[in-house]
Amino acid sequence: MPPFHLIDPTRLGVELSYTLIVVFLCFSIYYKTREIYELTNHEGIHYFRLTFVFFGFAYISRFIFISLKLMGITFDIDFPRYIFGNFPLVLVGYFSTMAILSLTYSILWKKLNIKHIFLIFNVIAILISSIAFISRSSFILTITQAVLLIFTSIIIAYYIMSKSGKISQLYMLYILFILFWMVNLVALGPRRFIPFEVQTIFQIISVVVIGIIYHRVGKWTR
Repeated sequence: MPPFHLIDPTRLGVELSYTLIVVFLCFSIYYKTREIYELTNHEGIHYFRLTFVFFGFAYISRFIFISLKLMGITFDIDFPRYIFGNFPLVLVGYFSTMAILSLTYSILWKKLNIKHIFLIFNVIAILISSIAFISRSSFILTITQAVLLIFTSIIIAYYIMSKSGKISQLYMLYILFILFWMVNLVALGPRRFIPFEVQTIFQIISVVVIGIIYHRVGKWTR
């Protein structure tokens, strides 16, 4: 008979609290910007809002996977191997990639104005997730998203410099989100190589940053 393992209540509590806070703030930001989008029908605001929706779903997917894994260990449930192997990469990879692409397009929509851009984003996100799934490597997913983040950061820097170096409230939100994402490239990645204490520190930093974003969005939409 295999040894009986108990769910670590500390880890599960931290994961649950962290996920609930991040998801709540993401969807709250989406809700807070609803009125200004309905009044202006601004394409950039639309994709800015979608950024937080997709990021929230990425965290929900990640937490469901962690919960299933801990349940499997505790109650000796033999889940199919792909559930704990590559499948989580598909969900987290898809939603998080869609979030980055939405953020980038929210800046570039006036310059690009591409038809069916949402469909193109889905194709790109599915392609990246599929590569991560086939290669069985979260490292590829992390590198791909890091490249997208660097590209978005360059775009933001260019727009700030083109406006005499002045940083508007909107671009400050973009900068904060980039910082938030950099921290979460670790938080969304594989956990087995990162001590629990270090994970918790990254989670606290993430909550603080997204809390600042939430506060600034509240001031911006008043």
